[in-house]
Amino acid sequence: MISSDFLDLSDTTSIITGGAGMLGRQYTAALLQCGSQVIILDNKSSKTNVINNLKKESKLDENLLSNLTLIKCDITNHNQVKKTFTSLRSSLKNLKILVNNASLVKQVKKNSDLINVYKPFLKMLPKDWEEYFSIDLTGTLLVTQQSIPYMQKNGGGSIINISSTYGILSPDQSLYEHFNKKLTTKQKKMGIVIEKPIGYSISKSGILNLTRFIATKFAQDNIRVNTLTLGGVYDENPSQFVKAYSKKTPLNRMARKQEYIGPLLFLASNMSSYMTGSNLIVDGGWSAW
Repeated sequence: MISSDFLDLSDTTSIITGGAGMLGRQYTAALLQCGSQVIILDNKSSKTNVINNLKKESKLDENLLSNLTLIKCDITNHNQVKKTFTSLRSSLKNLKILVNNASLVKQVKKNSDLINVYKPFLKMLPKDWEEYFSIDLTGTLLVTQQSIPYMQKNGGGSIINISSTYGILSPDQSLYEHFNKKLTTKQKKMGIVIEKPIGYSISKSGILNLTRFIATKFAQDNIRVNTLTLGGVYDENPSQFVKAYSKKTPLNRMARKQEYIGPLLFLASNMSSYMTGSNLIVDGGWSAW
C-alpha cells in the first residue's frame, strides 16, 4: 500500500548549502512545497534575490516563502560554520534533512569565462584544485559534522550529498573543443587550453566515499546518507556544447533543471527509508555507455 504522506515533510527542517544557486533554488522550492522549513546556507546571494527568483521560477506564494531562512555562511570556514549553527540552535529542533549542494561550478558559456578557471592540468597550481576540495569536501564535512548531533537528538534524518557524473567517470575533454577553436593565436602560443579541471573530478569522486563513511558510521542513529549523482544541466550553454553533450547521452539532451527534484525528494523522504550509503545516478544514460 502506498502511503499518501510520503512527501509530507511538514514536521521537518531542511538545510541546503548553496541553496541560492540554480539547482539549489529548485530543491528549496520543492522542499518548501512539501511543507519543510528550509534554511539556506549560501555565501553569495541575498534573501531578497533568492525570494524574487523563487517567485519567478517556482511561483511560490508568501505563505510558503515565510518558511524560508537564508543565512550567509562561508561553509569552508570552521569557526563560521560553528557560529552559524549556534545561532540557529532554536530553529533546528526538527532538523531531519541536509542537502550538501554547494559546489565550485563554473557554467560553460563563453571563452572569457572559462580561460582562468578551466586551466589545463599541467598549468595548474595547487590552489587551483584546492579551492574545489575546500568547498565540495571540507564544506560538506563541516556542515555535516554540525548537523548530525541535531539529527541524533531528532531521531534520525536524511543527508543527501550532490555529486556529478564527472565524479564517477573522467571528463570527456573533447566537449570543450569548440572553446579551444575560438582561442586567439596569441592565446594558443601562451599555452592556453580550456579543459574541465581535475579538482572538480576529484572532489566529486571524494563525495562518494564521504557518503559511505558517514552512512555506515551513523546508521545506528537512523541517519541515512546517500549521494545524488547528476548529469549536465542546461543553462543557456552554447549550442555547439549542447549538441556535443547531447550526442554522448542516450536521451540525446541535457537535463532540465526541474528534473532533479523527483530524485531529491525521493532521497529526502521516507520513500527511500531502506536506502543508505548508495549512489543514485540521474544522468540521461550518460554513464551507461
